[in-house]
Amino acid sequence: MKYPMQNKHKKLPVIGISTLGCPKNLVDTENIVGILHAAGYPITTDQTKADLSLVNTCTFIEGSTNESKEVLKDLSSQGKKLIITGCMAQRFKGDLFSEYSNAQAVVGTGNISDILEVVKKVTANLNKGKDSRIIKVDEIPMAVANASTPRLNTQIGPSVYIKIAEGCDHRCAFCIIPYLRGDMKSRTIEDIVKEAKIQVTNGAKELVLVSQDSTAYGTDIYKRRALADLLRALADESGAQWIRLMYAYPTEMDEEMLDVIASKKNIVKYIDIPLQHASSKVLKSMRRPSTVRDTVNLIRKKLPNGAIRTTLIVGFPGETEEDFNELYNFVKETRFDRVGVFTYSKEKGTPANDFKNQVTEDIKEERREKIMLLQQKISLEKNKEFIGKEMEMLVEYLEHHGKGEATSPQQETPRRASPQRIVGRSFRDAPEIDGQLYIDLDVIPTKVGIQKTDLSGFPVKPGMTIQPGEFIKVKVIDCDEYDLFCTTA
Repeated sequence: MKYPMQNKHKKLPVIGISTLGCPKNLVDTENIVGILHAAGYPITTDQTKADLSLVNTCTFIEGSTNESKEVLKDLSSQGKKLIITGCMAQRFKGDLFSEYSNAQAVVGTGNISDILEVVKKVTANLNKGKDSRIIKVDEIPMAVANASTPRLNTQIGPSVYIKIAEGCDHRCAFCIIPYLRGDMKSRTIEDIVKEAKIQVTNGAKELVLVSQDSTAYGTDIYKRRALADLLRALADESGAQWIRLMYAYPTEMDEEMLDVIASKKNIVKYIDIPLQHASSKVLKSMRRPSTVRDTVNLIRKKLPNGAIRTTLIVGFPGETEEDFNELYNFVKETRFDRVGVFTYSKEKGTPANDFKNQVTEDIKEERREKIMLLQQKISLEKNKEFIGKEMEMLVEYLEHHGKGEATSPQQETPRRASPQRIVGRSFRDAPEIDGQLYIDLDVIPTKVGIQKTDLSGFPVKPGMTIQPGEFIKVKVIDCDEYDLFCTTA
């Protein structure tokens, strides 16, 4: 079959893009889109309109692998020709051709710069009525995109992810990532600042720094941990109003970088640090540091009013009831602001896959549920402390509900026709994974002169219009376990 767009109209094929997994994968997708768009290829996120479907996959845990497989299976059933990129391509390589007969190419995590060449070859072959079997997967991924790599932002909103490094030097027993992304490969401070300035010029208000291990930044190219230097440079030179750090590692969280975060006004006082567990026995088996309590104490000392997010794994091989109770009590005593809990996932190629004393799925889910219920209670108590207080809110978008449409699945009765509300985040909330702040126009005091308008903006006070990307002062008037409900201050 020949490409209708390419063959009949002499146009480049429309490339459909699907991205799965973490923000780091999203950055890769945006580089891929940027490269293809710069070469003139039409891009769409609506795969039904695509001539060629590119899927940037994730295979971090079993659930993410299954999600990627479902997307590929669905597109295959529609007869779509596939280019498979990302972690599944790196992990399974040519084996994907036998599973997905419509696959034309697999492109590894270190081969983003090859994507244009691959698409050109696939297109040429399809126009000749031939399928392709192209494999572009470096055994050891080394390439890292930089500020000169084309990038087209696909997310709507004022926040942009900046990948500061690729890969990881740690070898946690449960983690497949180093085998898919390779060892630590840092970008230079100058290059990161250059990209940050570009993003701010293009309208970004918040820069979210991501990598597999952000606190190890610089250990490869500078032979030392250089995150403090990077944070200073970004705070002083980028022009960003918010800078947020994600993916810290416990033993690398030192006083210098915390002092920089504390001293720079535009670095939000928010630490995302996956601790994984609290039991020394389990942490040792995970090949993780056991200094989790010392790390939390240091953060609380340096950022007394800061927010801490962590992620935990329950059901790791050999985790006893005693180990789990230690983790449960640790969460209860520490009172994190945000917690994500995962059940352990066996991954072939990782040491833990072959460990004895595997925990049953039922017990894993039971333990996860217990931690989540505990954290919901803690989160609600912490959110209630903000009621009556003022805080800064970054406006993300303006939400409009159709006639008689409920605002959420939990709402039993529809609201009256066409309510509107402002949706945003505080410094305590990272994009997509944490809570949000809501301002419902129905609860803003009438004395400020509310007028209903279209989505171009909300006049909430005489002469004042709120737009996405603006920072506003709000007063918290209510909350639930995850979100805060506010009015303008």
